[in-house]
Amino acid sequence: MSPVEWELVRGQVKSLQKPATLPLAITPLRFHRMVYSVYEETMFDVDSRTQVKRIPRQERSQARFETVLEVALRLFAARGYESVSMREIAREAKMPIASVYQYFPMKLAIVREMWTRYTSTISQTLAAGIRRSIQKGGNYPNNLIGIIVDRMAGLQASNPAFIEIWSCVGASIELRALNVEDTLQNARVIADALHKLHPESDASAIYDRALIAIEMASATTRLALALPEPHRARVLLSLKSALSLLLESMNPNRDPALPSGERKTRRTDAVRKARSNRKAAAAKAGPSYQ
Repeated sequence: MSPVEWELVRGQVKSLQKPATLPLAITPLRFHRMVYSVYEETMFDVDSRTQVKRIPRQERSQARFETVLEVALRLFAARGYESVSMREIAREAKMPIASVYQYFPMKLAIVREMWTRYTSTISQTLAAGIRRSIQKGGNYPNNLIGIIVDRMAGLQASNPAFIEIWSCVGASIELRALNVEDTLQNARVIADALHKLHPESDASAIYDRALIAIEMASATTRLALALPEPHRARVLLSLKSALSLLLESMNPNRDPALPSGERKTRRTDAVRKARSNRKAAAAKAGPSYQ
């Protein structure tokens, strides 16, 4: 069942309406699980229901907190978010259900914590990458693109439940809003850094391209996660090339001293270089395109 179908049925449950017909993917047992899940959600205030209730301070409490996250991650990856209950997470973590609820008021709060860690790491990587790129000089945008794409792809691949977590984020109003806010913030960070390099450029245009770039990177790395190698590696390399061209075109008049013909020649050279990189990667990976 898709997240959209889940939300539709869940909305009927919340309004105490028994659906006239259930989607084929929803068995009676699964429907009862959904009722229990909705009950969990409505027990708490809407504004705080996905937030961690208590941040552990002591070492023992921190260990229990991390155990809940590790167990939930494993269960989500093995069986899917919808099929896992808070009681199952508590049982697998070998702790009372009340102890789990001390930290997480509902199952979606676990997802929020996982997602927040992912987005925080990306933001930190972005800030660190900007500092390093400025210090090293050279091709600033391309260096930054490589750092971000590699970090996104690495984090997603290391998390076996990432696709499940992302589906939950997309289906939750609260988490979806947080994700948009995080995307806009990262775009602002990139745009501010690039505008310092090209102060004569239109700040709004730079910001729009930075926003497209960060969302393109996020969506394409998620797609690549579902692809086998060497296809995955080729897609990630093509993503870097596409982002390079996007940011390269943000300031077509960056060097007004150059004749228009030479600016066109430089752009053509950049396109040829991107194509050459893709061909080199394809040759290295082998002839398979599956």
